[in-house]
Amino acid sequence: MVSPDTVLSDLREAWRAALADRLLGLYLHGSLVAGDFDVNRSDLDLLAVLAADPDDKLLDVLADLHADLDRRHPRWAGRIEVEYVSLDAVRAVPGRNHVIARISPGETLHLLPATTHRVVTWAAVHDHSRTLLGPPAGELLPAVEPGLVRAALLDHVRDWPTWVLEMTPPGAQSYAVLTLCRAFQRLRHGRQLSKRQAAEQTVTAFPRRADLIAWARDWWYDFGQDSDPGRFDDVRAFVHEVSAAILVHERDTHPGLAED
Repeated sequence: MVSPDTVLSDLREAWRAALADRLLGLYLHGSLVAGDFDVNRSDLDLLAVLAADPDDKLLDVLADLHADLDRRHPRWAGRIEVEYVSLDAVRAVPGRNHVIARISPGETLHLLPATTHRVVTWAAVHDHSRTLLGPPAGELLPAVEPGLVRAALLDHVRDWPTWVLEMTPPGAQSYAVLTLCRAFQRLRHGRQLSKRQAAEQTVTAFPRRADLIAWARDWWYDFGQDSDPGRFDDVRAFVHEVSAAILVHERDTHPGLAED
């Protein structure tokens, strides 16, 4: 398989040529930076900082870029996640009246509002990323106030009981469990852990869910298939239980943040 660094180098040069002065910075984040990257399973996570909000015209350019990259590196097709955001949107945290573009596994390239949900990614890139183009992220992007990051994470936690209703494939169910484990660890202990690390450390807090957490971890890291049996009812119950536990803890320790 072509190495992730080869794909990133190809992407960087193609994006540099096609976007020219519209692209202010391109940054790698996620597991390839933080650790626990699996070349056969993990995605490449990037943030592209633009001079202006993306629009439909730019979306056409980006769609061609991604299609060309997928053709050159078919083993990585569908595993490259990029968020395109203007510097003004990040500076306006939350980016009211701004839009971003996004492509991710299972999700086609599209425009969406720059809501507070995006703050978690922007903060992660500011604090822990690898620069592919432009100045270091800490120089280009403003720092995000920790309380705002925490509030954004809590917004995710509140939304998961609704989101999980659409998690019918086993891969989506595994992702839901591992993501709630990561949210639990970060909000409870202030640590951004990998999916594997978060799963292993969350078992002690929810011992009766140990089997489900182990199932989610093993599906993710042992190349599970969406043709495998799922555990939808267990996953839905887990999401509700962990979400409620997080929000109760937040109400007790950070009054105001956990309220709707």
